[in-house]
Parts: sequence; structure tokens; C-alpha cells
Amino acid sequence: MISKEHLTKKLFMVEDPNLSAVKDSWFHNQQSNVSLKEYIMIADEWFKSTDINNLYGWESFKCVDACFGCTHFIESFIIKHGWDGFQILEDEYNYYTLMGKEGVSVENLRPNVPLILSMPNWKHGTRRKDWVSIVTECERKNIDIHIDFAWLTIAKDIDIDLTHPCIKSFAMSISKYNMSWNRIGLRWSRQRHMDSITMSNHWQPNSNTNLMAYGVFFMKNIERDHGWNYHGANHYKVCKELNLYSSDLLHVAFDKNNQPIGIGKILTELSNSTV
Repeated sequence: MISKEHLTKKLFMVEDPNLSAVKDSWFHNQQSNVSLKEYIMIADEWFKSTDINNLYGWESFKCVDACFGCTHFIESFIIKHGWDGFQILEDEYNYYTLMGKEGVSVENLRPNVPLILSMPNWKHGTRRKDWVSIVTECERKNIDIHIDFAWLTIAKDIDIDLTHPCIKSFAMSISKYNMSWNRIGLRWSRQRHMDSITMSNHWQPNSNTNLMAYGVFFMKNIERDHGWNYHGANHYKVCKELNLYSSDLLHVAFDKNNQPIGIGKILTELSNSTV
């Protein structure tokens, strides 16, 4: 079952019987709705409950809003700043490049133009290795930083100091637990500004309450660090048997050429074989 034939260039998320059982239970049993306030309280506690990552200074971000996944966070940010009013770095999420937005090197960041970046980063397999340089450059050029933490839920050993004043907002989602069908998450901000997320939270608080209800149901049944706690041993086993290098992302390893490669399908098969 652990075969190089099952390695993928595309980085597939991991599925397992526990995640499937929660989804099946949700669809086959009667459920209750939840309020926006209840969802935010439970989700905030759940995202912060990781024992395998360290985010320092979370308390500085007191403005917390529900968002429909990190894509909602990204698109709200783009609508606010305009397509030419923000910048990205090289090796960024394909969402931008597919629509013609090219990344720049750290030293070529433009002064006074907001930066949005993903952390952990798919190509680095951990937080960006140039993170210290990024923060230093952004401080020097007065650049606000906004962080897409979409993959943090399936990552380990990510240490980020959020107290740096350049960091203005960040978002997380549960979708990377193989739930592209439910992209509910949260955005944390130092200061709340008027944008589509703010409007949906404060003028349309009942929008997509079905997503928030499932989010609460999921968080009450799946621990925050489920991915590595459940699949971690198999992650290292696959890397050892296939001569790959481990990463801090559950479903990603590196080959001998230091290129990221997907092991998500193998981990899914291994979890199903133990049922």
C-alpha cells in the first residue's frame, strides 16, 4: 500500500474514518442551529487549543469575525484594497497567479502597500523560511501584513510571534480537514475595518448559519490537532519507506530534489485499512 505510485504532485488533503463519521452523523441526524455569537466563542477556543503549534500574542487581536473559509478572508481583503492595491510574495497560493497576480521577492516589496501571504507555505513545507526577512522589510517599508493560516490546522511546529505591529489580521478555517464543502472559519483583526466580512457579521449575522452549525458540531467531535495525532506515525512511516523527507504539513513530504510531493492519498488509504 505504501508505494511511490500513490505519490502525487497535487497536494491532496487527508481523509479518515473519524472525519467521515462526523460528516455522516451530521447528515443523518437532526441538528440544531447556532447563533453567530456561539459559533465565534466555540471556534475561537478550538483554533487556539493546538498543542503542537505556538502563536504568540493572539490576545492583541480582539476583533473576531466569522468568515466562510480563508478564501472569504482573501476576497474580502482584495475587494477592500483593489487588485492593484496589495502585493504577494513568490511561491504563493495559486489563487492569485491563476488570475494574473505575480509574486515578488522580499527585497522588491513596495512600500506602504499591504501584503497578504499564506502560512504555513506549501512550497516550504513549514512557515516561510524568509519570515524574519519579511517582517524586517515590512517594518522598514511600512507594509501591513495579513496572514492566511488555512493550512495551520494540518501543521505542526509552527511558531509565529503575532505581536509585531505590522501584522494586522489573520484567518483560519476547518476546510483542510478534507472539508472543501464547508469552509467555515474565523478572522482575527487588531482593528475592525469595513469590508464584506464585517458587513456579513454585523448586518447579516444569520448568513449561512448552517455552515456555522456544522462548524460547532465538528469542533465538538474532532480535536484541534486531530490530523497529526491520528496520522503522524504513518506520515513518518511513509517518508521512511519511500525515502522522502518529512515536512511540518501532514500531507506533504519532500523528494531528493527538495520538491514538495503529496502523501495525502497514501495516508488516507492507510487509515482506511485499519478500520
